Amino acid sequence: METIKVVFAILMIQNGSTVEMVPTDGLSDCLKQKRLITRQIGEEQDGIYMQCKEVTASLYEDMGRLKIKKIIE
Repeated sequence: METIKVVFAILMIQNGSTVEMVPTDGLSDCLKQKRLITRQIGEEQDGIYMQCKEVTASLYEDMGRLKIKKIIE
């Protein structure tokens, strides 16, 4: 089942393109996850950076976890 909601998502951006998007439980959770991931991969890895952003997204459930199918502009 697919739903459309406004969520805070952590976006992994490489060379200007979003390569991964994960919904979070709000802004504070997004910033916390971003901080943890940035510590693990380093600040700038070959043009890859993380961003927290409020987006309208098409969501679906996969094995009990919500995932973003696509961001709706």
